[in-house]
Amino acid sequence: MSTSNKDLVKDFFTSKYYKNTADFEKFIHPDIKIDWNSSKGFFLFDYDKFKSMSFEMGKSFENMSPEFSHLIEEDHKVCARFTYNVETMESTDLIGLADFFSIWEIRDNKLYRGYIMSQPCDDGLEGILSYINDHN
Repeated sequence: MSTSNKDLVKDFFTSKYYKNTADFEKFIHPDIKIDWNSSKGFFLFDYDKFKSMSFEMGKSFENMSPEFSHLIEEDHKVCARFTYNVETMESTDLIGLADFFSIWEIRDNKLYRGYIMSQPCDDGLEGILSYINDHN
C-alpha cells in the first residue's frame, strides 16, 4: 500500500518515535541528515544523534502532539508547519512547546534529509491564530 509523502511526514510526527524504536526505524532513513536552526543555535544531526535526541525528549514528555497548519508536497519533498504540544509527567494538560517549519526530502519511503527551524511557542493570540487554517 502506497502512502503519500505528506502522509508519511504527518504519520512520523504523530507517532511515538521519541519512545518507540520500531516507530523511529520505520520513518527515519539510516543516512538521514538534519540541519536544525533553533532559538538555541544550529544543530546538525545524523541518524544516531537524532535518535539519541529524540529518546531524550521521550524521557521528558509523556506525549507530543503536533498541530499542523500547513503540509505541502512537491515531488519528493514535504514542507510542514506545525506547533508541538506536549504533555509532561507533571501535568496532563497540553503545553505548547515550540513552533516548527520543516522541509523533508523523502527517499525509500523514509525521511532522508531535513531542514528545520523552530522557536518557542508564541503565547500571543495572533501567533496562535496563525497556526489555525480557518483563520488564515
